[in-house]
Amino acid sequence: MRRASEGRAGLRGGRRARRKRRRIGYGIGIGIGAVVAALAAGCGNGDGSGGAARGAVTYYKDVLPILDRHCVACHSADGFAPFPLTSYDETHGYATLMAGATASRLMPPWPPAAGCGDFRDARTLTPAEIATLGAWDAAGAPAGNPDDGRAFAPVRPASLGAPGVTLDPGVAYQPNPAVTDDYHCFLVDPRLADMTDLVGFDIHPGAPASVHHVLLFAVWPDKIAAAQAKDAAEPGVGWTCFAGTGVDNTPTIGGWVPGSGAAAFPSSTGIRLAPGTQVVMQVHYNLLVQKQVSDRTTADLYFSPTPVAKPATVAAVLNNTFQVPAGAKSATVTADLPVKGSWALWGVVPHMHLHGIEIKVDIQHADGTSTCAVDVPRWSFHWQQFYYYKRPLSVVGGDTVHLACTYDNSPESQPVVGGAALPPAVLTWGEKSTDEMCLNFLYVTAP
Repeated sequence: MRRASEGRAGLRGGRRARRKRRRIGYGIGIGIGAVVAALAAGCGNGDGSGGAARGAVTYYKDVLPILDRHCVACHSADGFAPFPLTSYDETHGYATLMAGATASRLMPPWPPAAGCGDFRDARTLTPAEIATLGAWDAAGAPAGNPDDGRAFAPVRPASLGAPGVTLDPGVAYQPNPAVTDDYHCFLVDPRLADMTDLVGFDIHPGAPASVHHVLLFAVWPDKIAAAQAKDAAEPGVGWTCFAGTGVDNTPTIGGWVPGSGAAAFPSSTGIRLAPGTQVVMQVHYNLLVQKQVSDRTTADLYFSPTPVAKPATVAAVLNNTFQVPAGAKSATVTADLPVKGSWALWGVVPHMHLHGIEIKVDIQHADGTSTCAVDVPRWSFHWQQFYYYKRPLSVVGGDTVHLACTYDNSPESQPVVGGAALPPAVLTWGEKSTDEMCLNFLYVTAP
């Protein structure tokens, strides 16, 4: 067991991508046809030397504000995008690529379908912003007047201030190279003397190329001895833990998956932690590509200075008994969660693995109508996160939360391991990346 160290940095949107390098290609190459077409049409020379006389759109006046609002959180020196876009020198050579990727709406990545869920912090560009990037490229990507950039006030998400604690195992862990997937749990003491409301977290994978996901679990005071016994039973720091912590009644309080970043719970809500509560960080290491890994994942926790108005819990709807036939091009499995009480549903996080192609959650009402909670029509394992609504959805007794997960298990869709695609096999629920899941977390409070 390790203690949490005190954090020193605020939770800001720009940190969403910090130290999270993408481990399997970034989506810039997608939509290259649009880029090639633009190049063939002679759209921009990309050197910034021409075009200013042919159009009024410039980097400092028009493009910089767009990049600052929507792009640099990932496209920065410490972001997981493949190149930074934080200066004119870094940006102008990508003018045509940016114009094509944004016109096709491949960038910025925002998986949920429009019209299903009114989500906050949506990474989408307006038609005017897309047109501006296209016009800048067509004009030859001119720099313009740097004074225009200095006059621009960047739009930044509000900060939660400094984290209350940083969860840190204290030493690096070397995953077991004899397996392809190593799940390891680390017990950390945040030293909570009083009832405390968790209102945000920021998880930092120490080995982003190998960390598949991270989950945080609350260990109530009466369960700490059981967790400590798990820790003591194995040499070194932590213990092996598939499918949870191995300790009963340790609820999920946070997590990181590829594509997610710092998370601030909706205003007025938080997860209440009793005095003496400790936290387990479960880290899933995918070792298909790299066997020798050293990792020291940490997590910043943010606390409310006063009790929140609406304490929250994380529930789940899932199907863990499905079977998808080998070779099936499109197969959908479902799960239902009957609602007995009444909730305010503040957010959702759908989750599948590499074979997933679509996932959707609906709230089915007793009168036969339904409300779409989230729809990801083109699933990507590499872009996942908790989606929070601008206003919570009302869920009442008699409603059913309906989850539908669709998979492609055909030969051409199999994961590549060691340079070769795996042969199709029956897909079932499992902890490995090459297994599958059909799961959606729900962030809920009382109405």
